[in-house]
Amino acid sequence: MNHWIKKAGAATLLAALVTGCSTGGKTTAGETTTDGKTKPTLTFWMKKQLFEDQNKLIQERAKQFGIDNNVNVNIELIAYEDFYPKWSAAIESKTVPDVSFFGYQEIGQFYGKDVLEDLTDVVKKIESKNGDMQASMKKAITFQGKQYAIPFWTESQVLYYRKDLLKNAGFDAPPKTWEEFRKMAKALTDPSKGVYGAGMGYGKGNSDAEFLTRGIIWSYGGSVDTKDGKTVIANTPETVEATKFIRDIFLTDKSTPPSALGWDDSGNNKAYLSGQAAMIFNVGSTLSTIKKDNPDLYEKTGIAPYPAGPKGTFIPGISNNLGIFKDSKNKDLAKQFIEYMLATDWYKTWIEKGAPLTGPVYTKLTSEPVWQDEKNKAFVDSVKGFYFLGYPGEYNPKAGEVFNLRIVNDTFQKLLLETSYTPETAIKDLQTKIEDIYKK
Repeated sequence: MNHWIKKAGAATLLAALVTGCSTGGKTTAGETTTDGKTKPTLTFWMKKQLFEDQNKLIQERAKQFGIDNNVNVNIELIAYEDFYPKWSAAIESKTVPDVSFFGYQEIGQFYGKDVLEDLTDVVKKIESKNGDMQASMKKAITFQGKQYAIPFWTESQVLYYRKDLLKNAGFDAPPKTWEEFRKMAKALTDPSKGVYGAGMGYGKGNSDAEFLTRGIIWSYGGSVDTKDGKTVIANTPETVEATKFIRDIFLTDKSTPPSALGWDDSGNNKAYLSGQAAMIFNVGSTLSTIKKDNPDLYEKTGIAPYPAGPKGTFIPGISNNLGIFKDSKNKDLAKQFIEYMLATDWYKTWIEKGAPLTGPVYTKLTSEPVWQDEKNKAFVDSVKGFYFLGYPGEYNPKAGEVFNLRIVNDTFQKLLLETSYTPETAIKDLQTKIEDIYKK
């Protein structure tokens, strides 16, 4: 899975220019029209989407905004891993784009640096025109009661399961709880056939594991962060209990593939596509791949939300947003542009072109037919269970650093490789490592 929290790469993917001349991220004064007036230029940095139909639609929409408002619109479609060096250079030189894509973790980081515009008024205006946005989406970009971005789309991590294998093992529905998941995973495991129930892995760079582990820990009442942004609360009986649960799936039940401890983000995808894993957790891009490349497996695949733990269902949220830097030269125009991109008549079509990977931020759109499809419904139903890095506190840059350094992965990999390393010791060590980050 291509996640949005990764350390930035070095290269920049320059992309499609909709109208006017490319500014390389610089906001220009614009052209002079025949009547002698200056035509303003709006620069928009957008994340390049997996589906080309969505990329084309967003280019056309931006171009139409330019026509409707007599504005030059420069749009760059940028791979996520190339964003951070561009943001950093733009902030440093004060040549920021007028509107930019951001993951919620960047909203938190840039809010902390005081470089983002307060967009609370824009959120209210958009909702008054288009209906309510889902509460979890707004929570992700809210700090001190104010919104510093506009939610644009969401992505949900869900449970993929083999309906045929579950049925053969005597189960008529996917697991509702983590204990049921463990029971089913054990029943589905048959090493003689090369089939394992739980497609869970712990490689160094595996962001899937970082998310999944948090979801399980949160559902047991634990945390790997703080309540107040300062005091780390990882070392609790609840976190230890969740850790024992994960350890037992690997070491007691042996329900995971032997190679799983070395998996990167592609590991669970490959295991499911090859038939090695009967259940995995991933976003909608995996389903799109299956539908395109393996129709037989697509028919055998079921989709369900995360199972619940003792404290309920907790799903690591993925929030994609549009925001405005304080140094934007065209703030009013940028706000108009964001409103234009969130108008439901166009937005509904754009979202559905990426279904089920891209989900809607508007509550009313979740009831549209495309999201009631049996394979798509879990993606939108999961959003209300979203929680974000830093839980139970707000997102903060230290929580993002804990994630990016893969400290949780490292701890669990050691736990699963060294039999003398107990869950209690592992979580005590995890507490210390996270405290070191928060003390910096």
